Amino acid sequence: MLCYVDIEHEKVLQDSEKRLTHLARCMDVKLKLEELSGRACLVQHYSRVTRQRLEEWGIQALLISGNETDWADYGQTALIELQQVLRTADRPILGFCGGCQLIAMAYGAPLGPMRRLSADEDDPRPDFAPGYFKEWGFTPVRVLQTHPLFNGLGEEPVLWENHYWEVKEVPPGFEVLASTTACRIQAIGHTTKPLYGTQFHPELYTEEHADGRKVLINFFRIAGILA
Repeated sequence: MLCYVDIEHEKVLQDSEKRLTHLARCMDVKLKLEELSGRACLVQHYSRVTRQRLEEWGIQALLISGNETDWADYGQTALIELQQVLRTADRPILGFCGGCQLIAMAYGAPLGPMRRLSADEDDPRPDFAPGYFKEWGFTPVRVLQTHPLFNGLGEEPVLWENHYWEVKEVPPGFEVLASTTACRIQAIGHTTKPLYGTQFHPELYTEEHADGRKVLINFFRIAGILA
């Protein structure tokens, strides 16, 4: 059994229009993960995920979603239990975008916006964090070292990006696995635990841009779910 942890803030789910879009996206990811892994996938909001429940549910691997809500809106205690799950990392874990940032935060790394837009730069999403530089759309990501997460993908897989925040420093115990010019820390892996984060979204692959699909398959192989 897999668990896809939805870390979006409750305020997004209280907006009727955003809620429908968000739940549809969660279902799309769930179906993709089940297809690729051959395992059932339980979707759970982060507020319900505890170490005890993961044991009770028989979860073999965790995948952590992204989020559009700024971290300051979550308050001091909302993410404590999930961060403890990440620090323990007693099962394989892969975090996407905000999930990667949450992993870094759990291990003490600072986060923040990449930078402000300069006067001559266009904003690809002026309705979202206006005035900030964003990586947005399918983007070549430079693989920095040989790693099972990127097996079969070559030096620059093309993966979906939509973020304006980034991990500012490599968390203790991790190494950087991939990068872009705009965002140095695009993928991280713990040196002793099966714990990985990607600033890009491998789950948002398409038929035309399928490299994210391969990243997920590679993770399931690392996790022992696929041979």
